[in-house]
Amino acid sequence: MVSKQQNSFEFKKAESPIGMTVLNAVMTDFSYSEHAHEEIAVGVTLSGIQEFTCNGSLFRSHPGDILIFNPGDVHNGHPGDNDALKYTMLYLDRRDFYALAASTVDKKQPCFRMPETNFRDNVLKKMILEMSGLVSPETSSGLEYEQLQYEIAKHFSRRLGIFIPDAFIENKDSLLLRARDYILDNITRDISIEELCSLVNISKFHFIRLFRSQFGMTPHKYILNQKINMVRQALKTGAPPSMVAQDFGFFDASHMNRHFKRTYGITPKQYQRQLFKRE
Repeated sequence: MVSKQQNSFEFKKAESPIGMTVLNAVMTDFSYSEHAHEEIAVGVTLSGIQEFTCNGSLFRSHPGDILIFNPGDVHNGHPGDNDALKYTMLYLDRRDFYALAASTVDKKQPCFRMPETNFRDNVLKKMILEMSGLVSPETSSGLEYEQLQYEIAKHFSRRLGIFIPDAFIENKDSLLLRARDYILDNITRDISIEELCSLVNISKFHFIRLFRSQFGMTPHKYILNQKINMVRQALKTGAPPSMVAQDFGFFDASHMNRHFKRTYGITPKQYQRQLFKRE
């Protein structure tokens, strides 16, 4: 149980060029003075009640609630009752995030400021907490950072009603085919989006927009999807999952398990066990 006088503020900077800082906080008798951030701040109240004002309006955030502060939003904050307040907050570079969000919408939509400050959204909550867990370089890659940040940006666009769905075009642009072939030739490495953009000489966010319009998914997701497809084929040979994970550029078996289970609902070991049980 947290003592009355215990306050804890743990900041972690992501080991990635996306420019994210994570705050895990516990507050019992601390109050923030009014301030504003240059970044986009998006977080989740985990326990207790967070009472705060933002741009002159009063809010009470309950466990599971989302909090969003746009750059420049003036706010304060303190525990709203006698219980310890716990929350997680992501601070995202606004230039990177807004540029990424722009790849999810029509070019005529310039504004991504969120009109909502405190609300319920279980899908966004899950993404925020997952993103906060990527600050350790031992459990993630730059590709995962960007893919999850893209999903959060896409979710913002959906809430704003300006999201343009992914598409799939049969006749692919030659530059995009060149990028796809490069992915397939280097699938065992941790391929960066910067590599692909340099290969085809297209800006990062224009490349993401074009890629998802022609392949039905972002380059981040396409790379992970191809890795998992090849992992599945390798598992059919009876190779140990730990060896397969290493062969396809995952940090370890648990890192591979996370992505494999999202696609197939079971772990690689369970998948392999089921295959050979039937023989």
